[in-house]
This record gives sequence, C-alpha cells and structure tokens, in this order.
Amino acid sequence: MDLGPCYTSYAIAEGRPVRERRLPCCGIGIGWLLFIIGFFLAAIPWYVGAFILICARYDHREKPGYIACLIAAIIGTIAIIFGVTNDDWDWDLDW
Repeated sequence: MDLGPCYTSYAIAEGRPVRERRLPCCGIGIGWLLFIIGFFLAAIPWYVGAFILICARYDHREKPGYIACLIAAIIGTIAIIFGVTNDDWDWDLDW
C-alpha cells in the first residue's frame, strides 16, 4: 500500500513583522530592576514589585521579574518575623 510522498504543512504568517517595544531600564524591565534594587534598599522595592504583580497591568515579558520580587518579599517577610520573634534577644533580666 503506497501512500506517496508525505507533505507537512506549516502556517506561514504573512505581512509585516510585529516588533515589540524595548523594555524600560536598559532592557531588563522594571521587575528585575526592583528585584536588584531590593537588596540595597531594605526590601521595599520587592513589596512594590509584588503589589504591581497583584494589582496592576504589566507587560507579559516583565512577569518573571515581578514573580522574583514576590518570592523575595515573602522570604524577606518570613526572615523579619523570625528575626523579631527570636528569643536570643532576651536581655537575661533576673526578676
């Protein structure tokens, strides 16, 4: 049973190619910029990035940076909670 030559068909997009605009902040995007700056500015930019991810519209290419900010904000919050509630800071007052 000879089926002959097999041909595969590909969808060809015709027309002008679509160019996406360049990301802000030297091409890395605002999300990654907030993530990097968060190490130097006491994690406040991480919370800003998490807020943008949850509450605002953003470019789909910047989503990984905002997710990194969200994860860093969660880990930073856990670290702060454990640091504040640590019992080693007890001043050993003898009452």
